[in-house]
Amino acid sequence: MKVIFCEECGGKNIVADEQLERIDNTPLGCQICGNIISQETIIPHLRSSEPINTLHYHLLLIDDDFAHLQLMKTTLEKEYTVSIASTGVHGLELAAERKPDLILLDLSMPGMDGYEVCKRLKENPVTRKITVIFVSARDDKDDEYKGFTLGAVDYINKPINLQILNARITVQLRLKQLVDQQKKQSDSLINSLHQDNIEIEQQLERLQQEKNNQLALLDLVQDRLIIENTEGRILWVNKATRDFCNMRLSELVGSLRHEVLQDPSFYCAECSSLGERAMSEEQQENNQVQTLHIPFFDENEEMQGVAHVIQEQGGGQVNDSEQICQAAESAVNDFIDKNRKAIRDNLATILFGIDAIGSLLRQNKDLETVSRPVTKAAEELDRIVCTLLDFQQADKKS
Repeated sequence: MKVIFCEECGGKNIVADEQLERIDNTPLGCQICGNIISQETIIPHLRSSEPINTLHYHLLLIDDDFAHLQLMKTTLEKEYTVSIASTGVHGLELAAERKPDLILLDLSMPGMDGYEVCKRLKENPVTRKITVIFVSARDDKDDEYKGFTLGAVDYINKPINLQILNARITVQLRLKQLVDQQKKQSDSLINSLHQDNIEIEQQLERLQQEKNNQLALLDLVQDRLIIENTEGRILWVNKATRDFCNMRLSELVGSLRHEVLQDPSFYCAECSSLGERAMSEEQQENNQVQTLHIPFFDENEEMQGVAHVIQEQGGGQVNDSEQICQAAESAVNDFIDKNRKAIRDNLATILFGIDAIGSLLRQNKDLETVSRPVTKAAEELDRIVCTLLDFQQADKKS
């Protein structure tokens, strides 16, 4: 057996499975109003959520006809929690105090009529979202239209068919149930995303600190270190290079290396094949500077840039300063070797999480603007750190 709701009157129909199997040949009529229920509306109802526990819902009846009010209360309180008010003013007070799930509102009442009550309900932030159904003995389409424009969701004529009334109330409560479920899921998702963002920010802070530590160690290296992209534009240089050029890092980043590094002894055979200045064999033999050209690649073996290490070639004994630099280089290598996998795994986790979050938020423009700078920062950090890791690994192999 299945429960099917009529799209016309909202009535609840108990239907045998055999009837649903023969729906294509034998139309299904509503057991309350006789309306032919379409197959398109049957499918969503079959997939609907769990049945409504009506005792959890609170109805407010506002009507100046006391006999009618008592009849409605006696009938509906078998399934719902019911409150009653015989005037519009009292009804507004109860609505603000008890916040019912649904209000059955009489249209014609002395003093404050149903239109004014509905208007004030919708103007009050506390009662604005309460579902309102008008109940009236007047059968005028203009009255019905005016009720809908004020925010009512249904209009029922007196005398009331209690079975149809209960069916329409059930439809409205089912809609409220679905809205409440969606809001709960939305709130849960937003809270989860908020927690994810906090974790991502914390991971980014840790990675940024690790990156700063690594760059600080590289700054201790006495040799000039220049990291460039495939176009020869500088991505990062160490302190030795900044001191040599007498320029700040911000001034060097983005510049072409051969334009800012005015060093006549600089020579890179690989770069000279790309059109840079070449040296004669005699100049190369007398040159006291050795340049290491270390390309680095991404996971697809595509070249992402190159690192140049410019070393002064001098004989003699290694002084204290050189010993400090060698110790610093060894410390850098040890630190990166111990943390290489952890760094890559953390970066992969962050990028995967941000990608998953972005796919969830692609329909929400407000949240998308929050996630966009985080995504950009994570990708930039991944590029910089991977560049340094590849450079260090290539340097050890060489």
